[in-house]
Formats: sequence, structure tokens, C-alpha cells
Amino acid sequence: MTGYIEVSTLKERVLILDDEQMMLNVLERYVGALDHECFCCECPTKALSALTPGSFALLITDLRMPGMDGIEVLRLAKSQDEDVAVIVVTAVADVSNAIQAIRAGADDYILKPFSYADLALAVSKALEKRSRLMRTRKLNQDLEKQVSRATEQLERANRELTETKHYLESLLHSSVDAIITADRSGKIQFCNEGACVMLGIAAEQMHNLPVANFFAGGRHEVNTLRRRLSQEGCLRCYETEFIRADGSHVPVNMSLSMVSGSDGGASAILAICKDITQQKRLETELKEMSIKDSLTGLYNQRYFYERLRGEIERARRQKHPLSLLWLDIDQFKSYNDTRGHLEGDLVLQTVGKVFQECTRTSVDLGFRYGGDEFTVILPEAGEEQAHLIANRILRGFEAHHFDRLTMSIGLMSYREGDSLRAFIHMADAMMYDAKRSGGNSVFVYSPEAEAKEESDAR
Repeated sequence: MTGYIEVSTLKERVLILDDEQMMLNVLERYVGALDHECFCCECPTKALSALTPGSFALLITDLRMPGMDGIEVLRLAKSQDEDVAVIVVTAVADVSNAIQAIRAGADDYILKPFSYADLALAVSKALEKRSRLMRTRKLNQDLEKQVSRATEQLERANRELTETKHYLESLLHSSVDAIITADRSGKIQFCNEGACVMLGIAAEQMHNLPVANFFAGGRHEVNTLRRRLSQEGCLRCYETEFIRADGSHVPVNMSLSMVSGSDGGASAILAICKDITQQKRLETELKEMSIKDSLTGLYNQRYFYERLRGEIERARRQKHPLSLLWLDIDQFKSYNDTRGHLEGDLVLQTVGKVFQECTRTSVDLGFRYGGDEFTVILPEAGEEQAHLIANRILRGFEAHHFDRLTMSIGLMSYREGDSLRAFIHMADAMMYDAKRSGGNSVFVYSPEAEAKEESDAR
């Protein structure tokens, strides 16, 4: 962009061009009287060589000169310094010349002879016009710079926002945890790749679906969570189950929080969910290890008491039958002493297999009480059904042919009002009655047996 001179209140430099020395003297005297610095020249070529950008504020040129007319001087002057003001002075009163001069860039057109007042007014107007143009150009330049700076800052901010957006999206999608946001109506607005993998559904299919579709507890659970969130602000370590697209369930540990909108009110719900399938599996395995006998795979004595209490309570509440078997291996001590502990362990392991084969799957519960003593809880089994199961166990164990090893089994069906202690005691007493009778048999509780037990105790 062409340079310019800062406008000031100091006197301006004026270049005067005329081929008549007398006119140069008049113009120099008049312009000098206006407190401007004058430079006079009779040759157009010399005048133009002296005119460089910013060197003169005003050019006063004659129209008719030998070698080069004023119009050509005007065009060349404007091409060398577009900011220079130009006044054309001529003795020829020709309208076409005036129009041509104005179109070429002249600021004013004065006919000879002219008065001091005419020239003073023309000079003042030309310089004022130049000053306004230069101020306007400076303002435009300043504005362009400001716009350029603002544009650059905006572009930089947009780049940074785009980079931040891509970084955050990459961060969100790289997480194996499911990250889901839902609007206030409960419709999903965002889900990361972790959520898609966890739920087995594409992001575009999940968008705008009710989040309740993926909760095992459905809309009721979601409404409960929303009430809690409105009261507490956030929920941490909330455990639930999600329903995958294939209908299977996945256990999750979830953190929930409200997302504030521009008005400060809650605009969305953010859920970060961790798949705890492996954790639940480990917990189950650890629990199994804590309640199971490592040798036989049966439940242990500690869990026996815990489970029997629960089954007695359920039998009382639901008025369902409940039976208990107490079992002991006949001659086991002698067998273990003569054959060795490895063979003895094989016998105990076989009891676990026999229980699995002869009891009801996912209903009956077998326990190793201690040593070669075992129990079986038979939920919802009356005396008759329990007797059938006991005989199956008896025959099943006998079929393995461990020399003369057999089983003695005591059977007790629960009676309303029996305590845990009494229930176990009578089943154990029946087992000892079976053993005393020679073993390899099932003894069932009867009132007569209880009376005999009391008599023997006395």
C-alpha cells in the first residue's frame, strides 16, 4: 500500500509548475502568503522527477506547456504519488479540458487571471480534501489491521478449539469405560466407543434412544436415579446392570452427575460406567473358595449353618417342606489307615461326585461337615422325596466298590417350631442309629425315635 505523510498543522510543501516565469512568481507569492513552503519549476520533466511519494502535499500545474501538457503531468504525478493534491491553472476556458483534468485526478481547476482569494480557496479545499482522504485511508488501514488481527486471533482460537475438541473426543473414545450423556428428557445425546462396545450397539443407533432402554431396572430405575441426583447432585459407585443389544446383561459400576447449562441449571446427565464383569466373577470365585471344601468341591461347615438358617426361615414363611440328610462313611477310619490318605481322599472326592449325580441340580445343597461326615439340605422336599434321594446316594456310593465302605444316613424333615439346633441334632441322631444298626442304611426320624433318644439320654 502506498505510504503517506501524517497530516499536521505545520506548513505544507507545494510544487508549482508553469512555463512562464512571471506566473511562477505570482503563484509563489500567493502560496507563500498562505504560509506554505513553495518549490517552483518551469520544466515538467524536472518537476516530476522531484515528485516522490510524500515529498509534496500539493502540485499546482499549468495546463498548456511545451513538451508535455498539464493533463499528462497530472496523470504521471498521480501515478507517482496518489496522495498529492493537484490544482490545474490555465488561461483556456474550455469545459472539456476541465472535465478531462477532473477525471485525471485534479482537485480543482482555476482560470487565469485569478485573484489571491480564488487561489487561497482552491489551495485550502485541495489540502483539506487530501487531509480527509489520508485520514480516511489511515483509519481504513488501522481498521484493516484490527480486522486482520481479530481474524488471526479468531482463526487461532478456532484451531485451538478444534484441536481441543479432537483431543477430548480422542480421550473420550479411547476410554474402555462407557461415557454417556442424556438430556433432561432421558434421551441419549452422546456415547463414546466404550459405550458402543459395552452395549453392543452403534453410536448412531443409540443416539436419541431413551437411556432407560439399557437399564435392567428400566424406567423405574432411571426415575429413581433422577430423583436421587436432584437431591444429591452426583452419585458414585452405583452398581446396576445394563442390557446389551443381544439381551444379555452386563454388571456395571456407575458414577452419575448433573451437567450445568449456560443458564446455570441442569441441562444433561453424565454417566461414566465401568464393566465389572471380571470383578464380579472374581468376587464369586473368592466367595466360592470361602464357602467350599477344596477337596470335595462341596460347601463347607461354616456355609452349612448360614444356608440352613435361611432355608428354615423360608420354610417357615412359605409353609414349604424341608428335609436334612446327615451322612457318615462306614469303616472309613480303618480304610484310610490301611490304604493311606491319598486313597482316603479319593473316597471323599467320590462322595462329592455322588451328591452331584444323585441330588436335584440347583436345588439340593451338599456339604462336607468335617472328616468323613457330610450333610445334604433338601429344600421343598418332604420325608418321602427325601428318602428317595437318600437311597439314591446310598446305592450310588456303594456302586463305586470301595471294599466294604458304605454309608449311614440320618433323615430329618423339618417340623414347625423346631430350632436349628434341634433339627440338626435329630438328623445326626438318626445317622448314628443307622450306624449302630450295621450301617449301609437310611434311618428316618420318628417320634418313637425321639422318645428312645430321650430315654437313652436319661
